[in-house]
Amino acid sequence: MIRKKNAAPLPSASSAPASTSSPPPTNGAPATPSASAPASPSSKEKEGSLTRVESDFNAPPVVPRGLINNGNLCFINSILQVLVYTTPFWNLVGRLRKGTKADLSGRWVTLDAMMRFLEEFRPAPRIEVVSRSRTKSAPGTSFPSEDTFIPPSPSSYSEPFIPEEVYDSLKPNKRFDAMRRGHQEDAEEFLGFFLETLHDEVLGVMDREEKRSKKVVEESEGEKKEEGKDKVDGEGADGWLEVGSKGRTATTRTTETRQSPITKIFGGQLRSVLRCPGQKDSITLEPYQRLQLDISPPNVRTVEEALQNLTTPEALPDFVNRAGIRVEATKQVYLESYPPVLILHLKRFLYDNVGGVQKSGKVIGYGTELTIDEKIVAPNKRTGKPIRYQLYGVVYHHGKSASGGHYTVAVRQQINSNSWVHIDDTSIRPISPGDVAVDRSAGGSMENRGGSDGYGEKNAYLLCYRLVT
Repeated sequence: MIRKKNAAPLPSASSAPASTSSPPPTNGAPATPSASAPASPSSKEKEGSLTRVESDFNAPPVVPRGLINNGNLCFINSILQVLVYTTPFWNLVGRLRKGTKADLSGRWVTLDAMMRFLEEFRPAPRIEVVSRSRTKSAPGTSFPSEDTFIPPSPSSYSEPFIPEEVYDSLKPNKRFDAMRRGHQEDAEEFLGFFLETLHDEVLGVMDREEKRSKKVVEESEGEKKEEGKDKVDGEGADGWLEVGSKGRTATTRTTETRQSPITKIFGGQLRSVLRCPGQKDSITLEPYQRLQLDISPPNVRTVEEALQNLTTPEALPDFVNRAGIRVEATKQVYLESYPPVLILHLKRFLYDNVGGVQKSGKVIGYGTELTIDEKIVAPNKRTGKPIRYQLYGVVYHHGKSASGGHYTVAVRQQINSNSWVHIDDTSIRPISPGDVAVDRSAGGSMENRGGSDGYGEKNAYLLCYRLVT
């Protein structure tokens, strides 16, 4: 069923959500899986355990459960379903729930609601099988091999429910005002606001627990004060001087905000290089939590090509240099760092001067594995090793219009498993990896074949990956 995007206000609530967050690497290198957090950590120990949770992909699989859509809220429900299967996020919420001694509902309402929401999902039964080829992983973490996970049968799926507490937690939050009025129902934009909210609330909980601790060292207090400042690295407003491999100098500026476990799970950095004749290169490092990919160029037919297009130099013909002279400058973007959980946003909604916001139905090819070409990475961050990700979630937008449509999601039930389910509100059914992947040879077509889910206009909108180490 196609649902209108001009939706009704968020419904009132009284029942249950929960969620997780985790920290992202900032050095551009793959993260190392961490050990489990202690059951009753001190404030200092708790913070240490949370800073390792971003790379903990070891979590029990859950029994799929549908979410009832009673107010055109599929754009929220699809994001909540993806977060259920984002294992570092699941682990983060679980550790916060165990380590928090007081009720959060009075002040950190969305985090509290997400904790309750995740409690609504029960673990799937596990059958231990001796695998002939265990998945190799970093020390201290085991990734279950495919034959240790028996997917739950559709008859065992849990009854659907309404995540009312999550909806209610968003009502006092001004970030969601426009969405509440039904003027903005974009799943990607909702995800951004939701992660920002959880980022703020997780930091609030961590600060409260830190203040309650009797063993806070003076050095950590000083570091915490410095973490929250937006700053320019180096002396003065010109930033710090960076020398490249060929002796070329550049002025580098960094926009820094305080990190949380949420930003460490989902966040990386982009390096934007501005080259202007007669001046030092100007480099700006900026954070991201969803990587925005332009899919409109004719040469972009796959996700890999969209990533390569991200780093194509952009000409700035009317750029005015410091002397006030118009020159031809160029701007080029690289990946400075990449996160444990990478979310790619395929930009399908484009503004047209004549028709307003339009949707692109262009088919973009992608597989269930992604290898990022090192040419996309900043030259000073290249290691010579492949950067590999595994797809675990896809958010689809169905429909031809930007002002209407419907969101559904496909999720991998367990890491390193080929077991996927497609979730459309309360309807859940098993699908194969072949139903998820889009053949590269079809990537140039403007006509979306729609896959095998019964929708003639299935378009991948968000692609969610976990880092393979």
